[in-house]
Amino acid sequence: MKRIYQLIFLALLLVLTQKSYALACKKDGTQASDTVMISTSIAVPNTLPKDTVLWRSDNYSISVTCWQDRGAASENVYFYLSPRDTGLTQLGPDLELGIHLNGTDLRCTQLERCRVQLPIRFLPCYVGSGCKDQAQTFPLNFNFFLSKKSPPGPGKEGALTGAATYPAFQLDGAGGMNVSPDSNFVMVLAGLNRLRYIACSSTLSISPKTVDFGGINTIGAQTNKVIKEVPFSITAIKSCNSPYGLNANLTPVAATVADGYTLVPNNNTSVGISLLKQPSRTAIPFNKEFTLVEYGRDQMVVNNFLAQLKWRTNTPTLGKFNAGASIDVFYK
Repeated sequence: MKRIYQLIFLALLLVLTQKSYALACKKDGTQASDTVMISTSIAVPNTLPKDTVLWRSDNYSISVTCWQDRGAASENVYFYLSPRDTGLTQLGPDLELGIHLNGTDLRCTQLERCRVQLPIRFLPCYVGSGCKDQAQTFPLNFNFFLSKKSPPGPGKEGALTGAATYPAFQLDGAGGMNVSPDSNFVMVLAGLNRLRYIACSSTLSISPKTVDFGGINTIGAQTNKVIKEVPFSITAIKSCNSPYGLNANLTPVAATVADGYTLVPNNNTSVGISLLKQPSRTAIPFNKEFTLVEYGRDQMVVNNFLAQLKWRTNTPTLGKFNAGASIDVFYK
């Protein structure tokens, strides 16, 4: 009978030990927190559909070091969204946070326990004070975003959320949040007071929808030499006079980007395409937010551009080429 009690006691002790496991994770091995500030005004029409991205952070690439800070079973590192807001109420009914990992946008409401498992795994640690000697350092590439949580509704104006700051995510273990303070890296989002409702939305039209450079003579091809420029325009129309502007982000389609400003077709890298604002001839970046329509009350704004075709080599490859870009628009 004594042996049975000992076994029961050991089993209970093991269960209690497993419940107490946790990971410590820090940026650059020492940093427990960081803050990202929303630096521009963001205007939000309530007519936008659910899951519309309203704001997206820059792309981040950070170094993270994690270790078991107490005796623990084997476990993975997890990316927890909204770690201090388990009921998802602090941002209000119309706003939620998401993370972009491995080419995919993931929203808190789409994830079990609002978390994403990372491919970083630790073996069991049998030392009560932890196994920092088994720490792992790994890169983490991501951006995070705010999206509309509610379906389209009637137009309204005013603040979108009552929160000024919000813990966006935390890196931790399978058991949830580490109870030891300042042990785990937390990213805090600030400037949420810059989000506001506006009474209407805008529609965009591009003319022509496809820019055709026509036939090109390869004689005299020279790297960086301009071959041809074709004009096009983007018209923004809104149905009210609420004051706001539009930012845009261009994402390559069937192409890559060189130097941040040149679209290079996948099917022929002999040429590159740049987009220039008129009349300033300012180059527009790809994969980076830029001003499309300045802040104002105008209900129709026409912006003129040039699509500039250039040689990228002295010995071009004959044949067709095509490239495109999708445009994401952000209200400000």
